Amino acid sequence: MLYLIGLGLWDESDISLRAIDALKKCDEVYLETYTNKWLGSVRHLEEIIGKEVKHLKRIHVESDMLIDIAKETDVALLIPGDPLVATTHIQLMIDAKAKGAAFDVIHSSSIYTAVAETGLQLYKFGRATTLAFIEKSFKPSSPYEMIMENRKMGLHTLVLLDVKEDNRYMTIADGIYVLNQLGMDDIKIVACCQLGSESQKIRYGNMKELSEDASLAETPAAIIIPGRLHFKEEEALRMYEK
Repeated sequence: MLYLIGLGLWDESDISLRAIDALKKCDEVYLETYTNKWLGSVRHLEEIIGKEVKHLKRIHVESDMLIDIAKETDVALLIPGDPLVATTHIQLMIDAKAKGAAFDVIHSSSIYTAVAETGLQLYKFGRATTLAFIEKSFKPSSPYEMIMENRKMGLHTLVLLDVKEDNRYMTIADGIYVLNQLGMDDIKIVACCQLGSESQKIRYGNMKELSEDASLAETPAAIIIPGRLHFKEEEALRMYEK
């Protein structure tokens, strides 16, 4: 059996009782952190479940390694947030089914629901997009196009920020820089840092203002480009203005 288990938004205290029960049954437990940042304690998690947790690199997550193990015994892959936000893990399910390995998904808290704390209504979000670091030969325009399409329909856009396997995490200031480079005007946005933690920050303001706010330097982070605002959304966002 292959268990795909969500760790939630912050640390090991977010993991569900169902997930802990499953982990205690597993012979092997792996953790991947290349799709998102996790600031929990592996050592404490190992104490909770009573077994070793091994870090797994992207190349192994995307191989048949876990599926091959799952054919013989119970194995778990721990994933920050909800396990099925990243398409990589959906592919794992598809491959497991095709190759005759049983799997079980144990969901957890996710950025996709936590953004409701901004006061923006979830049913008014359009397609999400991801901002990548601009490289010498890589400047994708698709995030800007997606934001513009959503805004035409009056929809909000959740903008996820890049995570590199070398532990580079895009900050709010980095994300605003990329948006500016893609042609985005200095509009009002929502900045979210470390949602789900005791140190979380939510700010609403102009891009230039937020890019200079030192309190928004922590990661993981996300940006929301608001669409057409309902008066209750406007009221909620005022809580996060300086």
